[in-house]
Amino acid sequence: MLTYVQSQLDTFDERPLCAVDSLVFSWLSYFRLGEGLRAACTPVGIPLYELLRAEDFESMFGTSWDPDGSRELLFAACASPRFREVRLCDFVFKTDAAQEEQFAATTFALPSGGIYVAFRGTDSTIVGWKEDLNMAYLCPVPAQEEAQAYLEEALRHHEGPVYVGGHSKGGNLAVYAAASCREGLQKRICQVYSHDGPGFSDEFRAGSGFLRIQKRMTKTVPKSSVIGLIMDDGSDSRVVESGGFSIFQHNPFLWEVDGCAFVPADGLTASARYLAATIADWMARFTPEERGRFIDTLFDVIGVTGATRFADIRDSWKESVPAMRAAAEALGPDGRAFVQDVLKALARTATIDKVSDAAGSLLATLKPVDDASEEDGGI
Repeated sequence: MLTYVQSQLDTFDERPLCAVDSLVFSWLSYFRLGEGLRAACTPVGIPLYELLRAEDFESMFGTSWDPDGSRELLFAACASPRFREVRLCDFVFKTDAAQEEQFAATTFALPSGGIYVAFRGTDSTIVGWKEDLNMAYLCPVPAQEEAQAYLEEALRHHEGPVYVGGHSKGGNLAVYAAASCREGLQKRICQVYSHDGPGFSDEFRAGSGFLRIQKRMTKTVPKSSVIGLIMDDGSDSRVVESGGFSIFQHNPFLWEVDGCAFVPADGLTASARYLAATIADWMARFTPEERGRFIDTLFDVIGVTGATRFADIRDSWKESVPAMRAAAEALGPDGRAFVQDVLKALARTATIDKVSDAAGSLLATLKPVDDASEEDGGI
């Protein structure tokens, strides 16, 4: 993605928006803007180069999956004739722990006319990840409703072609918003992009709004996708070559690009197929209400750490892991089994493709409630 921005210098007038451009805008939507920049992101907006404020860099990129790559991407975009005239408009950010909601969106006004509406994916907050998992039993979640309202407002305020997309949960929000907005507005949407975003229930996919927009949807997943295979078997996705392993392939800086297109992979890896089957089996065994109770139980266990971000748990793992283990041991049999199954599935996903010893050492810091066998990928 970074090399693409650095090397592909033709303008949007010369070459229309493509899937790699969509990933770039999706990633730019992760940047955290200070109060002054937020206030300036009106419907008219500010040029992209306004983000080049060194004093803001630590807060702007600090919670990103890849802070160094994000900084390089911003500098490359601001130097590129393709991206430097893009304007940031209508920035919205909201986190509500009580509502279990984390939402952010940005509209990018293209110099050639039209807009790209980008929904931010999950950040490192625990409430953000909780909302992701809530999608396994609840639709819509609060962020999906916010996304629909945001997209409809953007369609009313801006003229020209409209593209919608996002990475991770942002991809799910993009699809939900495009499928749920009013039919008259929906007709203006040229393309919807989901980059490794969670999927939807069969009921939602059978809805008239989804069916109307389906042919204008493009979903890309890395070959060892984890997040993108939640409620999705990957059969309609474009599988992309990627470095790293397992969950770390969620980082789009590892996705391979050749020229102006993603490098296609032969298919999903064994670990990705295993995880997709595991998730599908779990979804089939329990009602939505039961899934909700299990997810609440899992996050109750995580909550005993007092952490607001998963990085907090990592940084204090000597205290956090025993606290979570003790909380899990106090659960009833069903809740205890579910927490253990989650940890085992993550362990096997990371080990089934024979990952490095270093990866195994990292996973070893997360020991399940009961000792799991080596054959089970015990952690």
